[in-house]
Amino acid sequence: MTILDDLKADHRHLKAEIRAILKFDDREERVARFSQFRTLLTAHSRAEENVLYGGLEKFEKGKDEALEGTVEHEVADRLVEDLSASRNFEADKWTARCTVLKELLDHHIEEEEDEMFKTARKQFDKKALDEMGKEFKKEKVKYGTTATDAK
Repeated sequence: MTILDDLKADHRHLKAEIRAILKFDDREERVARFSQFRTLLTAHSRAEENVLYGGLEKFEKGKDEALEGTVEHEVADRLVEDLSASRNFEADKWTARCTVLKELLDHHIEEEEDEMFKTARKQFDKKALDEMGKEFKKEKVKYGTTATDAK
């Protein structure tokens, strides 16, 4: 499996998780799911930056895409921190922030899968993408998740 396959699987899982969080009315369930989501998102983002973005930065077009992706990750991180600090998981403002995070992730994922993945396929052969997939899984473990949490 290539890194692109792994990233798509993570993307599907993260999108499903944030949608589920927004549907829960129960505070305890929301808190538990958001904590799990935060761990998954952090592990995914850092591993993606270290492996895929790090590889793409070596190429002119890839560098611009990687930098934009990193900035989008930073914005998502700030929203996650704000949401975590709030602890008022029922408040309308919390829900609004979480909705903005969902919309940011939707945009980021769509752009990444449409544009960045095309660049990656042009710059790396299948063997390199397979190796990057193995490294991505190892990196995710460093950030508190397992390689199979996306499934």
